[in-house]
Parts: sequence; structure tokens; C-alpha cells
Amino acid sequence: DRGCIDRIADTVGKYEALAWLCGGLGFFASLGLLAVWNDKASKIPFTPKVYPYDNLRVELGGEP
Repeated sequence: DRGCIDRIADTVGKYEALAWLCGGLGFFASLGLLAVWNDKASKIPFTPKVYPYDNLRVELGGEP
């Protein structure tokens, strides 16, 4: 039975449905790109560690 499909097709046109689909996909694509661009955890995958003795300056070849 295609009666309910035919009734919906009159209210929403083919190009209007395409516009809504492209708009929704574009919104989620831009949201994903914004999340990738603003991802700080991928740029620093570990926490910076502070070592004793002036951050091991002498042990790493600095002047005593």
C-alpha cells in the first residue's frame, strides 16, 4: 500500500527534501570538522612532566 507515501510526497517537494538533507549533512560535517580542528588532546597526547633539580638541567647536559 503506497497511500501514505503518496500523501507525504505532496507536502514536501523533491528539491526541498534534498535541500534539508544537504543542510543537515553539512551541519554535521562542519560540527565534525570543528571538533577535529579544536581537539587539544590529539596535539598533546600526554601530560607534560616536571622533573626535580631544575627539570634535570645538569643531567641533560646543562652547566652545573
